[in-house]
Amino acid sequence: MRPQIWIGDVVRALEVARSEDEQIEVLRVLGFTTAAGTFVDDDEPDPAPPPQIDPPSEDGGRAPHRPDHDPTDPEPDPDEEPADPSTTLAELPLLRPLRTETTGPVPDPIERLAPPTNERTVRPHLPLLVPHWTSAIIRAALTQPVDEGPIDIDALIEMLARGRPVIQLPRRPVRTLRYGVQVLVDRGSCMQPFRRDQNHLVAQIRSVVGRELVDVGYFSDAPQRGTGPGSRWTRTDYTAPTGGQRILLLSDLGLGGPPYVHGRSTPEEWEEFIALVTRAGCQPVALTPYPPTRWPFWMTALLPLVSWDRTTTTGQISARMP
Repeated sequence: MRPQIWIGDVVRALEVARSEDEQIEVLRVLGFTTAAGTFVDDDEPDPAPPPQIDPPSEDGGRAPHRPDHDPTDPEPDPDEEPADPSTTLAELPLLRPLRTETTGPVPDPIERLAPPTNERTVRPHLPLLVPHWTSAIIRAALTQPVDEGPIDIDALIEMLARGRPVIQLPRRPVRTLRYGVQVLVDRGSCMQPFRRDQNHLVAQIRSVVGRELVDVGYFSDAPQRGTGPGSRWTRTDYTAPTGGQRILLLSDLGLGGPPYVHGRSTPEEWEEFIALVTRAGCQPVALTPYPPTRWPFWMTALLPLVSWDRTTTTGQISARMP
């Protein structure tokens, strides 16, 4: 590149020059012209060389153009054999390595996914009730009071003070499971999300009460529509048990599910069911997976309700049981 000389410097220098020769000399000194007076611009690329025209051949045509061919080079002998490339490479000097390093297998930068299989991964079940409280909650909901405890001294003194004959010693009530329990499991569409919890709780009830004292029946939406020990084809008309058993309902009593679900149970059906089991001397209780804020008045007035949730405690059940 030429020095940092601006066009303004050239103009001022040309104004001082007195003749055309001096102007050419000034331009040459400042680097804008050559000795012959031609203008030079370093930023422009060099002009392309003129195209080479091949000389005519002996037969009148033009010989093929070879860009790398030098006219002064001797013509190659057609009978001479070409040089062996391996011999040429053998004559080259070899470089001496500075050090040698061993490399292990290159890790795959992409973590490959496991191949698909037909196996189903079952996630661990988290029951609705707290596992450490489940046994106590089952006992609080299913036991029945009987007058078979210690002698009630206060009641005995009151009888003597009133001058009543003591035919039988009064005793304090205790709760027992010896009458057994009937568990009615709702398999309707509204309770489908809680089917795994139903199976888990039925197994827990059998372990606490005893398998021979637990009668399990399955129904859809309402027991009067058919109740049986298994699938739909085993279900028949519902019959209330005898002997004053506790009846536990694992149902939402028609409270859950979509607003326009087909076949939802009605309050009239549940009123009919409660009247049927009450006449048989049984005490029903319902375990529902919805909080008390969603319970309608007719439901709380019909039978004792227990919230089937992690917040459920034995104290809440004792307060609702008769």
